[in-house]
Amino acid sequence: MEMAYIQAENLKHKRTFTKTLMILAPFVTALMNFFAPLWFQLNSYNWWYILLYPGFLTLTCALIEQRDNGKLKYRAVALLPVSQNKVWKAKIGVAGSYSCVGNFIFMALNLLGGFAILVINQIPLTIGVGQAIAGTACIVIASLWEIPLCLWLSKKVGIFVAVILNAGLGSVLGIFTATTSLWMICPYSWVPHLMISVLGILPNGEPVPDQSAAMAFWMILLVLVTSLAWFAVLSFLTARWFEKKEVG
Repeated sequence: MEMAYIQAENLKHKRTFTKTLMILAPFVTALMNFFAPLWFQLNSYNWWYILLYPGFLTLTCALIEQRDNGKLKYRAVALLPVSQNKVWKAKIGVAGSYSCVGNFIFMALNLLGGFAILVINQIPLTIGVGQAIAGTACIVIASLWEIPLCLWLSKKVGIFVAVILNAGLGSVLGIFTATTSLWMICPYSWVPHLMISVLGILPNGEPVPDQSAAMAFWMILLVLVTSLAWFAVLSFLTARWFEKKEVG
């Protein structure tokens, strides 16, 4: 993927709600939980990866895709001497970068809030810096596969249905399978299941009572590698589909 395609795609979203959302979603999540200082870090992380982040990721992908799929229906892009395959992959790359930035902002707010609560209320951190970095990295990597899927859903069925399917039904499915034996075959459960071991948070937001059930490090790596592989496959398939589709 050429950097010029990513830079061009990123410029399309300058001063748009897409970039505002990247900052707004983490701030809303942190603010919603700051007034419960005892559980601030645990609750805000749980609300982030269970509810706010799936919505943020899906809506971000949909807005990126719809930028070219509005009234022009990709006609402006199709008339340019560019690779349609690379155009689609640039959308994936930009969505991925926005996801990383949004998660970094959230992690910073979570840690800053935790330190503020430590100073004001003398409540110790429940999630340390290293733990927050590991958890945030797992959230980003284990959800990467959703990016090409959400872009494709937005192109096929529109923003509203894409949000309902991925952020709505997908999140519910992930919550209910995360603590069952089916978690590995349900990609939506990968993030909430990883958080049981990495952050010590159950899908319902409660602290894990017994860390003896935590996954081994190699199992965590296996999930992340599987997510990256699934991301690569979906990126390739959706890019080929976009390249061959009829404009309009």
